[in-house]
Amino acid sequence: MQRRNFIRISSLTSGGWLLSQMIPVSALAKNAEPACFQPSPLIRVCDNGKVILFVAKQESGQGVQTSLPLIIAEEMEVDPKDIVIQALPFNSDPKQEGAYSTGGSTSVPFEYDSLRKAGAAAREMLLAAAAAKWGVPVANLRADRSKIINTITGEELNYSELYAAASKLEVPKNPTLKNYKDFKLIGKPGQKKTNIKSILTGKMSYSIDVKVPGMLYGSVVHCPVYGGKAISWDETSIAKIEGVVKIVEIKQMDGGVSNHAGVGIIATNRWSALKAQQRLKVKWDLGENAKLSSGSYSKLMQTELLKKGELVLNEQGKPGTITATDATWVKGNYELPFLAHATLEPVNCIAAYKNGSFELWGGFQTPGKVVSDCGKYFGVSPDKIFINLAMMGGGFGRKLNVDYAGIAMQLAKTVDKPVQLMYTRADDIKYGTFRTASAHTLSAKVGSNGLPETLQSQTALSPGSDFYDGKIVDTSLDYCLNGGFEGDMIYAIPKVNGSGKRVTSPLPTAWWRAVNFTHNTFILESFIDELAIKSKTDPLEYRLQLLAPLQPMTQKGFISYNPRRMENVLKLAASKIDWTAKRKPGTGVGIACCFYNHAKAYTAHAVEVEIVAKTKQVKLLRAVVATDIGIVIDPDGLRNQIEGGFIWGLSATLKSAITFTNGVADQSSYFDFEVVRMGNQPPLEIVVVNSAEAPGGAGETSVPSVFAAVTNAIAHAGGGRVRQLPLTKAGWTTV
Repeated sequence: MQRRNFIRISSLTSGGWLLSQMIPVSALAKNAEPACFQPSPLIRVCDNGKVILFVAKQESGQGVQTSLPLIIAEEMEVDPKDIVIQALPFNSDPKQEGAYSTGGSTSVPFEYDSLRKAGAAAREMLLAAAAAKWGVPVANLRADRSKIINTITGEELNYSELYAAASKLEVPKNPTLKNYKDFKLIGKPGQKKTNIKSILTGKMSYSIDVKVPGMLYGSVVHCPVYGGKAISWDETSIAKIEGVVKIVEIKQMDGGVSNHAGVGIIATNRWSALKAQQRLKVKWDLGENAKLSSGSYSKLMQTELLKKGELVLNEQGKPGTITATDATWVKGNYELPFLAHATLEPVNCIAAYKNGSFELWGGFQTPGKVVSDCGKYFGVSPDKIFINLAMMGGGFGRKLNVDYAGIAMQLAKTVDKPVQLMYTRADDIKYGTFRTASAHTLSAKVGSNGLPETLQSQTALSPGSDFYDGKIVDTSLDYCLNGGFEGDMIYAIPKVNGSGKRVTSPLPTAWWRAVNFTHNTFILESFIDELAIKSKTDPLEYRLQLLAPLQPMTQKGFISYNPRRMENVLKLAASKIDWTAKRKPGTGVGIACCFYNHAKAYTAHAVEVEIVAKTKQVKLLRAVVATDIGIVIDPDGLRNQIEGGFIWGLSATLKSAITFTNGVADQSSYFDFEVVRMGNQPPLEIVVVNSAEAPGGAGETSVPSVFAAVTNAIAHAGGGRVRQLPLTKAGWTTV
């Protein structure tokens, strides 16, 4: 779709556009294809039998290019293979920024109703056109596989024969949606992924593959320490490398960009740019962060943990207070490390600058942040930045950040040609953005029944930035309590308080897959397990006791939480792991659960392990995940997400960590930022609840409860309580 034909959508954020704001064919651009009509801003129906679906959400391997077309196909009654997907050109209007943000497992939940209504509207218009042509009531007709069928005579009309007549009809504002019991595509296994052939044959074009005529290539010698800067550099150190066009100082861009400063190199080819990056000699001012290493930063977090919180919330998510504790309270201290995103495709993009405007090509989870934050740095208004969106080879929150876009724009502004910036693997891991490290103290006052009467969490961390509708709320402590202590406690505990304390980070921090649920689910589900052991109650039964008094309720003012769905996934996971079976010494099972509230998903993990306590060796025997995400759009895609989420969580539990020495990240690739290999992966059984509830998100929901399920299993096997991750930090090795 050409830019001049782009239709501005007035209500695309926060749940999708509304039918009342659909644009009928009369409102289309004059040069729109005469053989097509557009019953909604996001679909175009053409007489060649194809339906064009304009997708604002970015594909990063999570499957939106399969799941979203299935929703349209279901309601419109077309073959999914007849749906053609096109990326919706980015609209720089600040009101639209949130529509393009891809994160938080919200793509399907946010688009589901809108796409169903769009497909149903198109179906009803085609039915009405056929009824008029045959002179029969619409009630005598049905739609099926791109045809209208007369149920009385058996006559058929292809959709393509009706497009011209349908395009003249008014778009229905409230079309009738199908009953979920009548679904033929949604929730049915074996749906063919729209891009699977291209991915498997290597033909898929990712952001890294994009080429622009005449483009140059950029690389960056990053300042080793975040917050430092270049003092000078020796151009003679790369004088013999052919193809170097320019050397540019890269400045740190604050205001949400958060890139390392450094020295940029522009060359006529990638090899020269990378060679120059390796050889250029730079003198640095490393700044204050060079004084910090992992050990000293851990002590700093522990010190800040003892101070009064800057924000304290109670069980309703309103301002509260931390109660002084005494020896009768149960306490536990926990600590988690920095983590890299480690996407298979390192960050990259192309930027061009001309006549005061920027144009970019690349994969961005939040293109609106490029416009707002980078645009502000360069003093460029939103309408002067145009973004061409490309397929991402993994995101996991890394591409929510726009540091690489900002650097590419700095490079491009110094030359009259487009510049492609590509991070190496080491660049992306050492100088990227990280899930923050954190320290926690949990305290509980336990009643005579063994259940907590008061539960308090004190957290010290450097909060990531919070995104709402494309806008940034800097250093949000409130969201860092999400997952149990932000007024979203999943258990019936009378008094809950969550405290947050900022700690300045020596590394740039950002959201990581499953955001702060990875912190808070781990500490909550570990501590609940400790309380169960202390009360001599089975940990599963203990959780069920804490869920039993609760009725369905609203959390955080807008999220509906149903404890019965949580009970169900816990019982399913326990049943499949044979929870009550007798086990030999050194073997144990652990369980943990999570309500991933903004994705409306309920998940429980159960893990069985075998340990040698004396040598701290652990072997994962098997694992179960039970999940309820409401209506499932693509079962195969959901399984892929669950498997990936499990490995993601397992890696952070067993091995993954970013440490740093004198302000410099120690890790640089998969050999030292370790992820789980096949030999450490236990057999995984997946149980998906058959549900008629509104669909939730899948990308992050199977990550958070992995952590505690594993460490709880180790505790029940006799290995003691693990309060620091990864397991290697506590001396454990996996076999």
